[in-house]
Amino acid sequence: MNCHRRLCSVARLAFAFLALQLCPPDDVAAAAAPADVAAGHHNLFLWRVTGGKGTVLLLGSVHLGSADLFPLPEEIEQAFRGADYLVEEVDPKQRDPVAARQFWLAHGRYTGGDRLENHISENTKMALSIYLQLTERPTTAFSLAKPWLASLLINNQGLQRYGFSGKQGMDNHFANEAAASRKPIIGLETPDYQMNLLYWRFSTLSDEEQDKMLLSTILHSQNGARHLGAIIQAWRNGDAAAMAALNADHSGDPQSQLYFDEIFKKRNLRMAQQIQVYLNTPYTYFVVVGAGHLVGSTGIVGLLQEQGYRVDQLTTR
Repeated sequence: MNCHRRLCSVARLAFAFLALQLCPPDDVAAAAAPADVAAGHHNLFLWRVTGGKGTVLLLGSVHLGSADLFPLPEEIEQAFRGADYLVEEVDPKQRDPVAARQFWLAHGRYTGGDRLENHISENTKMALSIYLQLTERPTTAFSLAKPWLASLLINNQGLQRYGFSGKQGMDNHFANEAAASRKPIIGLETPDYQMNLLYWRFSTLSDEEQDKMLLSTILHSQNGARHLGAIIQAWRNGDAAAMAALNADHSGDPQSQLYFDEIFKKRNLRMAQQIQVYLNTPYTYFVVVGAGHLVGSTGIVGLLQEQGYRVDQLTTR
């Protein structure tokens, strides 16, 4: 089984949750360019949900963006301005970067004299040494990090080199706009819940799986940026099918399926249930969640349709 294909989704989701600092290479920049959707009408990654007392506007978010993602289509900004509430996965006022850093350091570092090199193979040690030389980092840069944390940090550094950042993500964009306009913000989840959910996944990985994850991350350092570039292209096109394919688990591994059930399927169900609560109030909610949560057979759009709500994908004018 291809370990990279099995484990890389763990790291990708972690970047979205951690919102670490992330100009894509030419092939990534080309994949993310809006040229092919600039002319004529096309779908937006935005849905209007009706059928209750209120209205919900569902925007699929790209959590980690780049400067050329903005400005967003005016139809999206207009929908936001007309809403009474902004709803995001986490209320930004609850985020505590210091506490988050302490959490990951506490759970992702070795103590008592233990070190990374005691838990990785000779091949991974060699690959890591070459990576540190090429990036001009100290040889001890990751000495205390567990392999999964080193993998996240290396992926993050790669995305940062290609110009991706949580500060330029859509969640941050609308949170800033809501704060400027004094629009109330509601969180669907808490930061503690999200961090503990991810840590649960990491804590189930054996040393061997972590070693393979780290080696794959080093050897395929551009894959994260390419994947994010493809996500941005699907978002620009309003292409729900392409987004679902990018978000799908193709590993066929039962443990990986368990992970997707916890990270996506169960959370989608809880989010959809909360959105139904909003629909029973006489207000308009602008809901911003990761684009992958909206699509596919277990996505929020489909779940709301199954409950009898009308869900219309909006288009540019």
